[in-house]
Amino acid sequence: MDKPFFPTTGGCTFVLEAAGEAWSWRLTTPDGAHVGGLAPDRSAAGRSAAFAASAVSALRRTRERRF
Repeated sequence: MDKPFFPTTGGCTFVLEAAGEAWSWRLTTPDGAHVGGLAPDRSAAGRSAAFAASAVSALRRTRERRF
């Protein structure tokens, strides 16, 4: 594992791990849901996880507004 969980927007945390020639990322939301994927390099994995954290946070805010 590269580093332990990094704090992200909306209280989500994520882990980056080397997975052969790719990088694996796993995002955990405050309510315990998991989202993950693969990226070609560490930088892309971090950006993917940050984008997922933003999307999950936006969906959570929308659900709280009850649209």
